Amino acid sequence: MPPLDPTLVDRVLQDHWPTAACELAAKEPFDLLVAVILSARARDEQVNQVLAVLQEHLLGVDAYARCDPRDLEPVLRHLPLFRQKARAVVECARALLERHGGQVPQDPEVLATLPGVGRKTANVVVANAYGVPAIGADTHVQRCAFRWGWTGREHAGEAEAALVARLPRERWIAACHQIIRLGRTCCTRVRPRCAVCPLANACPRQGVVP
Repeated sequence: MPPLDPTLVDRVLQDHWPTAACELAAKEPFDLLVAVILSARARDEQVNQVLAVLQEHLLGVDAYARCDPRDLEPVLRHLPLFRQKARAVVECARALLERHGGQVPQDPEVLATLPGVGRKTANVVVANAYGVPAIGADTHVQRCAFRWGWTGREHAGEAEAALVARLPRERWIAACHQIIRLGRTCCTRVRPRCAVCPLANACPRQGVVP
C-alpha cells in the first residue's frame, strides 16, 4: 500500500483526538524543561509524580543550579537513567543562569545547545511553553511516521522532517499530541490495535509489527 495521505491523517487526528495536549504537569517553562529531560524512556505519570516531589523542595532555576546532582538521585531513582538525568538537570540549570540569565530560550536551536537538551526536547519545550510551532518527535511520533510510510525507519530527525513536509505549520503542535495519543491507544509498539485504529484501512503496515 502507498504511504498514508497526509490530508487523511490530519483530518482523522483532529476528528478523534481534538483535545489532546501535553500531559506533563508543568506550569512554568523551566519546570517543563525539567519534566521533558526526565521523560526520556519514562511514562508521563512517572515524571509527574517525581515533578510533584521536586516542586515541594526546589523552585526555580537558582535552586536547581545550587544542587549537587547526587542530592536529586533519591527523588529520581525510580526513573530510567536517573543518575544521568540528575546531572543533566543541574548542569542545564547552571548553563541557563550563565548564558541566559535563568530564562528558558524561546529559540529551539539555542535551547538545544544546553547540557542535557537535544533537538526533540527543545522542540517540545518551546512548542508547549511558548507556542512556537515545532515538532517534538518522541517515540510515538517516530513509530507512527514509520508505519505510515512517511519515513524509512523510526528516527527522530526523519520523523520531524516528514511531519514538517506534510502538515501545515499551524498544526504541528496539536498534531504531535494527537499522534502521541494515537500511539498510546492504537499504534502501540507491541501488538498494535489495528482493529480500533481509525487509520487502519489505509495504513500500509496494518497488522504488521516492524
